[in-house]
Amino acid sequence: MPSVTASDVAFRFLKDIAADLSAREVSFPTFLDATLRIRRAVDDPSVDTDTVARAVSSEPLVSAKIVQVANSAAVNPGGKPVSDVRSAIARVGFVTIRTVAVAVAVQQLRSSGELAKYARRAELAWNHSVEVAAHAYFIAKKTTRLNPDEALFAGLVHDIGYFYLLSKAGRYPELDGNPEMLDVGLAEWHAPIGQSVLHGFGLSDAALEAVAEHEIGRVRAPMRTLLDVVTCANLICARTNPIFLSKAAVAPPAPQDPQLAAALAEAEADIRGLAQALRA
Repeated sequence: MPSVTASDVAFRFLKDIAADLSAREVSFPTFLDATLRIRRAVDDPSVDTDTVARAVSSEPLVSAKIVQVANSAAVNPGGKPVSDVRSAIARVGFVTIRTVAVAVAVQQLRSSGELAKYARRAELAWNHSVEVAAHAYFIAKKTTRLNPDEALFAGLVHDIGYFYLLSKAGRYPELDGNPEMLDVGLAEWHAPIGQSVLHGFGLSDAALEAVAEHEIGRVRAPMRTLLDVVTCANLICARTNPIFLSKAAVAPPAPQDPQLAAALAEAEADIRGLAQALRA
């Protein structure tokens, strides 16, 4: 009987995932029931704040994090705190609520049993996602006319394919003995897989493009699209990117733009505060 090679395992891994995605069988705990319920509520054009507050209050972790984000320096420069969900929703807006709900779900995924053996990779991916999201928010806010809340959301989910691949890798014990092969597969496939995973969740074309192409590494000046912003944030945060775990991988340089550097330096404390609020 012929021996099974690393290439055979990698091919079977990707083939099985492609079959799941083609059949729309995305058994992935990132988008939990509460997250979908909150998302449906905020995406309803006729919804009011009270209805969203009821949906948010059904998930205590989401409620707590929304209040925390509403009181962060980035969202609350005046320093006046809020302590209830309705007031927090009025301050942060519906788009940020959707982002926070996803943040909580990804945190729950990160600690799930499916990712137990890849806890370090999942932790690195989560920290990187938060850093990219916080930077994308302020890049959009300070240097473009794009909606910073949409940039925050796209930044947070830009590596969702990495989590999806990790959640399925446990089915293949052969990968345990070849971490370099796993790293290469994650690096090469997480972006297009992420786009496929998110395709059925009603994201804008701009957000899907940012998820699919953020690792290409080209940023236009001036930045005009969500892809430009997320790619730029991803390059700035390259040192935290888990796809560079492999010894053979080389992190690309950050964009050399004096105006961008000055804007981000001015917002540094706010970036740190927003990242901390999302991560906590």
